[in-house]
Amino acid sequence: MLATAKGYYNGSQIVLDSPVNIQKGQEVIITYTIIQPVVEKNSQDSIVDSLVGAIPNTGKSLSEYRSERLQKYASIN
Repeated sequence: MLATAKGYYNGSQIVLDSPVNIQKGQEVIITYTIIQPVVEKNSQDSIVDSLVGAIPNTGKSLSEYRSERLQKYASIN
């Protein structure tokens, strides 16, 4: 039988959010996933700020970039 239960680690043991029926002597296999904490807004802002300037500003408009790409990758057919 395969069962899934969600829980958390309280520093000394795993606490399950829902009751699980395990009989004495029953073998169990435990797998777990480490879920990273949600990135705070300030961290997201600093990540975005670190990317600004990574692509040089050549002063071209979006339509100029688009026409460049169309010419560069246009089909020969």
